[in-house]
Amino acid sequence: MSLKDYWIKEVQNIKEFNVIAEIEDPEITNLKQEITNLIDDQFIETATEKGIARREKMLNIQPYSDDTLDSRRFRVGVQWNNQGPYTHNQLSNRLSNLVGANGYLIVLNNAAYTLSVRISLGVKRMLDDAEKMVNNMAPCNLIITVGLLYNKHSDLATFTHAELAAYTHFQLREEVL
Repeated sequence: MSLKDYWIKEVQNIKEFNVIAEIEDPEITNLKQEITNLIDDQFIETATEKGIARREKMLNIQPYSDDTLDSRRFRVGVQWNNQGPYTHNQLSNRLSNLVGANGYLIVLNNAAYTLSVRISLGVKRMLDDAEKMVNNMAPCNLIITVGLLYNKHSDLATFTHAELAAYTHFQLREEVL
């Protein structure tokens, strides 16, 4: 809607007022958009790039260069809603949300007071986020290790020697094949 739509007919026909409307209309449109953005930035689910960047700065989250706005919102939401007390099931649910239902392995040894979490190679970009989350959720009396679920011999057994020769040792161990 243009500014001149609010004026009476006599004022709409004056050349100077039309020029004023042409100049002011983009400013009013920008102002309306900024007001909408301010309202959206109050909530993580609807936050704009600027709003998510502000929350990332508050939480000391460093986004990846190729992250989408949705993945950044998710990371902020995980840390923002971090509340205790925590259970094994809650840790599993959070890891499922972060890396997918089949993207992790949890091994808890109560007798030795150790917790080991392994993240699938397909989502290894989330390793740092998973490590922060596990360290925040797990009790302080546990020895925590968070790492990658590397390819095992049984994973590579379906390939022939000639097929595997095309890869380096590092690729065989740490890349999704």
